[in-house]
Amino acid sequence: MPDLTPGTLNKYDMPPSPRPRILIVDDEPMNVELLQAYLIADYEIIPAYCGSDALELILKQRPDLVLLDVMMPGLNGYQVCEQIKRSSETRFIPVVLVTALSSREDRLKGIESHADDFLTKPVDRLELKMRVMSLLRIKSLHDKVLFERDQAQNYLDIAGVMMLVLDSDQKVILVNKRATEILGCQEADILGSNWFDTFVPLSSRYEAKQHYFKTLDSDDESIIHYEGPLIANDGEEKIVSWYSKLIMDNCGCHVGVLSSGEDITQRRKVEENLQVRTVAVESSIDGMAILDENGRYVYLNGAYASIWGYDHVQELADRSWKDLYEESEVMRFKMDIVPELTRKGVWRGEAVGLKKNGSRFFQEISLTSLDKGCICVVRDTTNRKKSEKQLQQYARSLKYSNDLKDLFIDIMGHDLMNPAGIAKGFAGMLLQAETDTDKSRKLRIVDDNISRLINMIDSAAQFAKLEDTNDIEFRRMELGTILRDVADNFRMQLSEKNITMDIRLNDHYYARINPIVEGVFANYISNAIKYGPSNSSITLEIGDIGSEWRVNVRDYGDGIPDADKDIVFDRFKRLSHKKKGVKGTGLGLAIAKRIVDLHGGRAGVEDGPAGTGSVFWATFKKA
Repeated sequence: MPDLTPGTLNKYDMPPSPRPRILIVDDEPMNVELLQAYLIADYEIIPAYCGSDALELILKQRPDLVLLDVMMPGLNGYQVCEQIKRSSETRFIPVVLVTALSSREDRLKGIESHADDFLTKPVDRLELKMRVMSLLRIKSLHDKVLFERDQAQNYLDIAGVMMLVLDSDQKVILVNKRATEILGCQEADILGSNWFDTFVPLSSRYEAKQHYFKTLDSDDESIIHYEGPLIANDGEEKIVSWYSKLIMDNCGCHVGVLSSGEDITQRRKVEENLQVRTVAVESSIDGMAILDENGRYVYLNGAYASIWGYDHVQELADRSWKDLYEESEVMRFKMDIVPELTRKGVWRGEAVGLKKNGSRFFQEISLTSLDKGCICVVRDTTNRKKSEKQLQQYARSLKYSNDLKDLFIDIMGHDLMNPAGIAKGFAGMLLQAETDTDKSRKLRIVDDNISRLINMIDSAAQFAKLEDTNDIEFRRMELGTILRDVADNFRMQLSEKNITMDIRLNDHYYARINPIVEGVFANYISNAIKYGPSNSSITLEIGDIGSEWRVNVRDYGDGIPDADKDIVFDRFKRLSHKKKGVKGTGLGLAIAKRIVDLHGGRAGVEDGPAGTGSVFWATFKKA
């Protein structure tokens, strides 16, 4: 069966005919021949002998009128008529039912099938011609209306803006192609819908309706403007600029509103970005200006005027840049800077400007060429120049101080250590040879103090070198092995005080370290021996604390008061309760702390368990 749904027919498929086409449908060939004989002189006749053939011919021939017999086998006339009138593209073809049936029920059935007229068999020739002529005249007028409507729709569809008409109930009764593209909807989905409830966000609905009512209630032909958002089918919000006009009927009644809308979403974003950039330029601490081809200012921000010592931008408006420089600087611009700017399009460098009060100031300048003129960005660098000069002086002073420190380290390591070593050697010889008890005691004091002096010189030199070390090589080493080796070096001191060493290491402890970590463990163990009581013990252990190892050295001495815990690692500071007879320089723990710092670890001291003794600890990163 032929398909008469919308889109299957094309009015341009058939060549135009000089005479109207009439399709005569009857299962009796003689009836078709009779009607054809009545009409052939004025019309082009298309014969058909069943309902399915009729639908096929309508699809191909596009007749201007159909004379349709009711009683036919297969599809009867009522069914054919219903299919013709069901299609949006054929519904306006006039259909005349030709039937021998004349009862009231038969006519009601014909009306239900949407027939346009009826003829009763046998058909009167004059009545037939009058009915056909009348219906074709109506068809011609209707075709003209449709043509004009299509032309108007074409004009609307090629428009670059949205076009829509809202009736007095706020429903869409006309919409163009551009509107369907912006909304992402089919025309059928838009027509008949309430515009504001369907396409306007709730937050803007009241304002949009006010614009509509203002236009609908206007008494003149003025065009009313409004900007607001709408929601497309995909949920995207768009900003539209609307121009609306009242529509009135022939009686002057207000029947609707015609609106044209331009999608200004991108333009609004550009305007907002431009506004943000304008605010940024006005808020910038750098001076920004635009100069024309003659070197005169056409725009400058507040910072630009302020840099030059002016209170208002108007003071520099339409002035030349040459007014802001000395003659020698102007010549440098003309001879060197302007040619390079012309050649490369950009120039960046330094210059010396003249403030309003005549004082000079250093500036950084950035120039960018435009088609006519350039953009100029200026920054006052006077204070920076002063700071750079002070920094250079400080650097020279620091270098001199470092040179002095290096000299002092060399003196300590060589010039002081040599005579101290000689003095200790002769003191030892005299002590061995002396038999007088009083003289021996005094020589022993001299020898002890020389030893103390040597120890102080060695510790100070070691600490100074650590303060100056910027490049230490770290490698993967095993902490447990280093800790055992260092502890082994203290056998004699441990034996003298009858102190046992409890080493609790039962694993491998790899860390990224430098061999100088031995100094940390040596200082911790040495202090534990010095300040721990005889006949006690020292505990060494390494714990896992996540990404680090923690090395603990615990003694069972008197402990360290809380007041001293904060200063125990400070250089040259000794504990307030120094144990009598214990010698030291006060630098040992400071050296240990510095070594740990260089490794990126932490060092500290805390009370031992149950408040007995102290635990000196240090952390090192795992490898």
